[in-house]
Amino acid sequence: MQTYFPKISVITPSYNQGAYLEETILAVLQQGYPNLEYIIIDGASIDNTLDIIKKYENKLSFWISEKDEGQYDAINKGFAKATGELYTYINSDDLLLKGSLFTAAQLFIDYPQIEWLSGIPNAIDEQSRLIEVGEIPQWNKYRYYSKDYKYIQQEGIFFRKSLWEKTGKYMNTRYPLAADLELWSRFFEYAELYVLPTLLGSFRKRLHHQKSLEQIELYNKEAEIIIDKLTISKRDKKLINQSKNIIYRFIKHFPKHSLLWKYLDIYGLKHNYFKFPSNIIFDRNSQKYIIENKW
Repeated sequence: MQTYFPKISVITPSYNQGAYLEETILAVLQQGYPNLEYIIIDGASIDNTLDIIKKYENKLSFWISEKDEGQYDAINKGFAKATGELYTYINSDDLLLKGSLFTAAQLFIDYPQIEWLSGIPNAIDEQSRLIEVGEIPQWNKYRYYSKDYKYIQQEGIFFRKSLWEKTGKYMNTRYPLAADLELWSRFFEYAELYVLPTLLGSFRKRLHHQKSLEQIELYNKEAEIIIDKLTISKRDKKLINQSKNIIYRFIKHFPKHSLLWKYLDIYGLKHNYFKFPSNIIFDRNSQKYIIENKW
């Protein structure tokens, strides 16, 4: 039985999302995680947001409502107040899913090598119905650097405070749409992204006024600018160029447990570009997620 619960700081940036905010708050609080620090940073909403926040303020560690420079500025303010060992943020219309706090905490406790992790991409609609579930993605920094970045889903991303600190302790507000992608690019400099074969957080697809969908082309333009500005070593550039060959385009679609990957490893043909973090699977006997041994 789990006896140690690392403090998890959850940040919710908020602005005029009163229609969904209460569900977002309850999705965090009703998990019953015993060492939770929940912080809401509101950008001076003019709808019913403040009424909702005040309804739950005795269960919040901190909240404020004041004009800001947008979502990522609010997230920066929130993490500046955070004192947890583990961090995540969830927007005021999205959801953390049941048990996600306990699941993430257990992985970080059991595996010190994990510095950030995510779940399977998925989406809900305005009525909170699950409408999309993606495949288990595989990510590494070389894939990102070669502009194969579409997309690491932010909802359900958890990371250690130490990773946030050594990558600068900020979301880059110069990128109003793709600051999350810019943060991931810095994370990749220091750590592998582990992916759980489960859902941790859900992105809500709304009908109107959703920048992340309605301005996706602008998001992609920002992403290209961010990646072009990355400082990449000669070694990394060589590996990125190798990614363009037909062998990589062929093998990247094969599951990591396939015989092809084993063959590559045995004959020394697999190099860092093709390496991804080991799979995480659920072990029925221990009732925990475990990291599979690599070949």
